[in-house]
Amino acid sequence: MVALVERIRLSIGTAIQMGLESGKMDDFFSTAFLMTYAEGKCSANCAFCPQARESKSSSDRLSRIAWPEYNWNEVAGRLSDDTSFKRVCIQVLNTPDVVDEVEKIIELLRTETSIPISVSIHPLTIGQMKRIHDAGADSIGIAFDACTESLFESVKGNGRGSTYRWQSHIEALSNAIEVFGEGNVATHLIIGLGESEAEIVEFLKMMKARNIRVGLFAFTNIRGTAMENRKQPDLSKYRRVQVTHYLLSNEIITEDQIGVTEAGAIQLALPPSHLKQILSSGAAFQTSGCKDCNRPYYNERPSGPLYNYPRPLTQEEAIEAIAATGLVT
Repeated sequence: MVALVERIRLSIGTAIQMGLESGKMDDFFSTAFLMTYAEGKCSANCAFCPQARESKSSSDRLSRIAWPEYNWNEVAGRLSDDTSFKRVCIQVLNTPDVVDEVEKIIELLRTETSIPISVSIHPLTIGQMKRIHDAGADSIGIAFDACTESLFESVKGNGRGSTYRWQSHIEALSNAIEVFGEGNVATHLIIGLGESEAEIVEFLKMMKARNIRVGLFAFTNIRGTAMENRKQPDLSKYRRVQVTHYLLSNEIITEDQIGVTEAGAIQLALPPSHLKQILSSGAAFQTSGCKDCNRPYYNERPSGPLYNYPRPLTQEEAIEAIAATGLVT
């Protein structure tokens, strides 16, 4: 079984934090990101992903981040309880026997640390989920990425020659709640794949009703993928989605207080002064997803614009982000 994890990939930021690569340390880097190693690409074929089966992107990429590979022994011992990491997140490629591999990775990690472990993976059977949970993972994420069934099938399902299906993802998330419990199941939503703001709102409502956390991502065009020529989403749209997600997740707003304008932009039935006060901390614009997961610069360059802030915002940044929503005049 140990041979299954002879090699592992780390996000470049994680490798720097561990001292495996040179670079500037990040005081706000809170999650260690690992990715299962494969000689080839993922068996799935998502149009936006560098790891897709038909992607011409480098195999060491996920979104805009480099993921260098290491021998497991180089990584072992660097994830003790004494590190600054607050969580470990394992990104899983869809490859044969990967559930065995993930199970073993978690078991090996558990010999070194009690840090919470999340697993981001494709739909599994209940039995497979139980194996991952029993090995020591406390949280699981199964990414929808697209917010409507037709868009899902177009960018990562039947239209991409993949076995992924909208309904099977819904069923997998329901099963995950049964295994991991409410509050410990998440999904990903990529903004900028071609969806409307109204469709995003409906997706957020659906996930809220199922007690599933949503991690928001801004589409990132990566050379070599099927969507390499698509632009990143409008920042104002993204900010409105962040605000809506934040208000819904924290039960500050009810579903009937969310609407869209004739132009298709989200509008909220809250007094602008009250909304501004709620948003003044800037928390709505920080990275969303699993607890302590901040994914520094996953969707953006350090020079900006920052779609997801990996740290608390300055007062000036919060004011700028609020203004960008167009919800507060």
